[in-house]
Amino acid sequence: MIKRYLLAGLLLNSISLHAQEPVVAGYLGRFEGQFAPVLINQQKQWLHVSGAVLVDKTENTGYYNTVVAVKHNAYGAINNAGKIIAPFKYDEVTLADEQDNNDSTKNYCFVITRLNGKYGAADTLGNIICPPIYTEVSALTPHVLKMKKDGRWGWIAIKTGKVLQEPIYEEAGKSYALKNAIEITKAGKVGLAAEDGTIIVPAAYESFDYLGGNGAYFGFTANGKTGVMDQNGKIIIPAIYDKCKPGPATTLFAVEKNGKTGLVDASGKTLLPFQYTGTGLTGNVMKVSIGDKYGVVNTEGKEIIPPRYSDIKAINAAGQEVFDGGVITAPGQATDRVSPVPVVFLVSDATGTGLFDANGKNLLPLTYSRITPFSWQDTPYLAAEKNGKTGVLGMDGKIILPVTYDGLVNGFGSGFSYVDDNAGESKKDYLPIVKGEKIGLVNIRTGKEIIPAQYEWLQWQNSRILLLRKGDTTSLADVTGKILRGGKKYGFFTAVDTNRIVETQYNDDGSTTSLLTDLAGNTLYTSQRWEFKENQVSRLLMPESEKGSNARFNNGLLKLWSNARNNVFLDPNGKEVVFEGYSFVGDFWNDLALAGIDSTPQHTLYGIINRRKEIIYPVAADDIYAMNNLLVVKKGDRKGLITKEGKTLLPVEYEEIDDIYDAPFFKVSRNNKYGVTDSLGKIILPAEFDDISYRKDERLFQVTRAGKYGIADASGKMIIPAIYDNMDVNQGYGKNIFPLLVQEGKWYFYLDAQGKAFPYKSLKKKGYDE
Repeated sequence: MIKRYLLAGLLLNSISLHAQEPVVAGYLGRFEGQFAPVLINQQKQWLHVSGAVLVDKTENTGYYNTVVAVKHNAYGAINNAGKIIAPFKYDEVTLADEQDNNDSTKNYCFVITRLNGKYGAADTLGNIICPPIYTEVSALTPHVLKMKKDGRWGWIAIKTGKVLQEPIYEEAGKSYALKNAIEITKAGKVGLAAEDGTIIVPAAYESFDYLGGNGAYFGFTANGKTGVMDQNGKIIIPAIYDKCKPGPATTLFAVEKNGKTGLVDASGKTLLPFQYTGTGLTGNVMKVSIGDKYGVVNTEGKEIIPPRYSDIKAINAAGQEVFDGGVITAPGQATDRVSPVPVVFLVSDATGTGLFDANGKNLLPLTYSRITPFSWQDTPYLAAEKNGKTGVLGMDGKIILPVTYDGLVNGFGSGFSYVDDNAGESKKDYLPIVKGEKIGLVNIRTGKEIIPAQYEWLQWQNSRILLLRKGDTTSLADVTGKILRGGKKYGFFTAVDTNRIVETQYNDDGSTTSLLTDLAGNTLYTSQRWEFKENQVSRLLMPESEKGSNARFNNGLLKLWSNARNNVFLDPNGKEVVFEGYSFVGDFWNDLALAGIDSTPQHTLYGIINRRKEIIYPVAADDIYAMNNLLVVKKGDRKGLITKEGKTLLPVEYEEIDDIYDAPFFKVSRNNKYGVTDSLGKIILPAEFDDISYRKDERLFQVTRAGKYGIADASGKMIIPAIYDNMDVNQGYGKNIFPLLVQEGKWYFYLDAQGKAFPYKSLKKKGYDE
């Protein structure tokens, strides 16, 4: 055995000493995670990602990429850097690791070794925590491991290897009653010890119980009865009760005796007598019951709602239901405002449901069939139901809407639709309501019904005007509910500003008349050449958030679309504004518009002008189209890139410009070669590659040039020069594509992220069947 291990060590040292003379392998395979298959001296082995360790077989990989493996029929372990932390000489090596994404102080990692029936441990740096002299070793807490000797348990510090407690206990385990403590067993009784071995509670009790809160107190059992200790092990409530559970505050405890529960404080004083048949925490209060009747006890230990009711629900300030262990959120509610503090209680009995405040004051009589919390535009309300009808209450119980509606709406229903995308801040004040299959609108701040529930469609056209539809009839109303235009069958209205309306009239002769009017109905403009369509908009310069809007005044102009003229606009007074010299001008946005000039009757050149008719980008492009939030300019067979404000990012000299999906880069080509720029037009990679692909997770570019492969980082730096005939990336190592298997000439070898070669090469790449 000793001779075999010595030989293995010499082989490893030999590889290290002759790193400049690579080992010639029968084949090399690509990495798939931590290892790659290699054939050396006709033996299949596995090479670690560090390039420093060869093993015969892998056994297990932990959270931190610590690996247990086998070499020469002996077990060992390797850390993520490729250091052998447990030499390959053991009969068994197992991982002990834990990763807590919420609390890193609970993380730990080490390996347990077994040799000749005895156990030891080593940390991830290779330091011996304890030699293999124990009959058992296992994890105890994130800071200590426990070891067994002569049938007794003790524990050792993982960081230093110091024995903190000699093995004298029948059992040692993590305490779930007291944080960072160890539960010890001696003579069949349990106690508690600190990680440093200090005794907190002597081993004289039957069990311990977690009592929640901040961990300041925990329960204990002696002679079949329970009591309470503080975190220093001092008895504050003697073991005289049948059960002990957490109360509504850290210093309050629900204690049971003879099947009845009362409430005591940390001094042992009885605050509520033994009268309850059941208790349970509901947020920071306690729900109590006598038989099938419920009440509430507050954080001061006072019964604020007597146990007379068939059901009680606690609601917090966000309108979320609070219960034992969490918060129930209603549809449409945000889940980031979770609070365990009830501000109201929904209380029910045989007569109905009512409302109590946080102090137990009755705010509403129990006359509603149901009360349900809901959130509208991040404000909590209560939906109250009675006799099949619904109304709205504030969280203080005051009536906002009477109980006269068939329901409340958030979006779409089977027979109606409500659209508030263009409402702006106004949407917060208005709530759609339902009667039958018709929809209406109320001001939820004032409780006033603005629009009666008579419509199938309500749509905000801007922050002041709504479109209403009933069958074939459309109307417009303002935010006070006043009908501005109404009841016209086969007619249509579009609010193109907060005080301007376009009326579309369908005439008996089949013609259509469009009129620009003010709120009073005065006609400001009409023309036989104008046929208004609300969705006819030139949206090229608009941000994505505005592209769904209907046609409207922008920068004080409303575009007139007609077959005869495409360069005419209306100002708010109905006066035509003509952009002479242009065959086409699109809708304005941010004081700019797309403009076109006919170079021939069949061809138009495009550019960008401003409201003052000044040229912002030359009107000389064959085409301009959007790409992400930028514009591609096309002249002949060449393309460039500009901003929507007309600033040039890339000159018009590329054959193709394509966005790289979900990344701030553009792939460009020139003379059939590819390059990369960022979204500001900065050249990341010059257009000199045969192909480029972007790996988003790794923020790397894979490139080929003259048939050779390489890799560049997101700044354009070539970290692996494009000189390799073939390249295989690591297929299974998270966001890391290294090590690479590359071919240069006739040789295959590996490269790390710095481009450094591993000390192995081969004339052959592993085949699928090898």
